[in-house]
Amino acid sequence: MSEKRNSKEDNNMKTVRIREKIKKFLGDRPRNTAEILEHINSTMRHGTTSQQLGNVLSKDKDIVKVGYIKRSGILSGGYDICEWATRIWVEGNCPGWKEGTPIIIDNDGNITMGDSLKKK
Repeated sequence: MSEKRNSKEDNNMKTVRIREKIKKFLGDRPRNTAEILEHINSTMRHGTTSQQLGNVLSKDKDIVKVGYIKRSGILSGGYDICEWATRIWVEGNCPGWKEGTPIIIDNDGNITMGDSLKKK
């Protein structure tokens, strides 16, 4: 029984470390799920899975989805990847932003806000 509890506590601590790393990584600008996964897996000894990362990103109150980017794959065709930012970054860079409104950042760093994050 104590082995099970220790394993669960270890997983919770791993999740806490992942959350902290993600928030630090997102501190300067929004990033997509693939960039975050690559960062976590290259800087943490045991890394994480895309499923665990998705759970952490979607459940953390300090991290918000701010848009999607299109990716194209040879086998799978085109697909969307979520863009994420910290609430602190959004509040500092996008005054008046409402959750669910996409944030668009062009190559020059100019920020605009769209109408809705709902996928078509």
